[in-house]
Amino acid sequence: MDVKAWSEKGKMFSVLGKEVFVIDEGSSENTLVILHGYGTSTIDYHKILPELTKHYRVVLQDLVGFGFSDKPNKQYFSILDQTDVILELWKILELENITLVSHNLGAAIALELMARNKTQLLDINFKEFVFLNSTVSFNHEIEDEEHDNVSPLQDFSRKMQLMFSSFAYYKIKVKDFFFDSNHFSEEDMKARWILMDHKDGREIIDFLANYGTECRLLWNRWFTALDKNILPCKIIIGKNDIIYSEIEAGHFANHIRDCKLHNIENCGHYPMLEKPNELINLILN
Repeated sequence: MDVKAWSEKGKMFSVLGKEVFVIDEGSSENTLVILHGYGTSTIDYHKILPELTKHYRVVLQDLVGFGFSDKPNKQYFSILDQTDVILELWKILELENITLVSHNLGAAIALELMARNKTQLLDINFKEFVFLNSTVSFNHEIEDEEHDNVSPLQDFSRKMQLMFSSFAYYKIKVKDFFFDSNHFSEEDMKARWILMDHKDGREIIDFLANYGTECRLLWNRWFTALDKNILPCKIIIGKNDIIYSEIEAGHFANHIRDCKLHNIENCGHYPMLEKPNELINLILN
């Protein structure tokens, strides 16, 4: 996907002192909001956006620190900060009947939104939560057993730090996250790199250590929200993800009522790029 063409699909919103890039397409009364993952941006969803807009009003935003949005220097923009910005943006856009799709870092933000929704202080009409390949650890005992005391997040962090060093190295290592890297085109690869580097993004992007600490501190809060959740949930994972295992996904699903777990065969960490049709069907079905 061409970066300039993608930028022309959206516009910037001023939200709590940050400039946030937003794409808002479709005319349905039902809204599908997509929260992207770490080291990526809304452009990862260019393959699934056209079909989804036939069924939903689809809202995508570049999280603060990513894509075209502001990239604060010398500041860890926390999950709590991201959630504040998202909620304020939703007020501006007057979103209704929200199905929330989240991937990776976005899944942590979705859990915080779920927790805040349980306080009944938010006036948000959530319809469903859809979690894609997440890097949030849902069981630290399993994490230790399966990863030899190295968490999925730590492993992910090491790989991402190396990848950000140069585009030449990025081109080689990013393929590890796909079952079949032929589904990640050279154009898509360049677009993701350009948007990571935009506004000196590569200089500020390595905050995974802070993110991991925050996830552990907030886990009890999120676990309580999951335990009390009554909304439909789906967990969708690429079965060949090198970061997030089937065991962790299964454990996560067991803690959520009315939750469906779906595996996509022959797919890695980015189903929206590698298996877009399968992902669309699972979101819509």
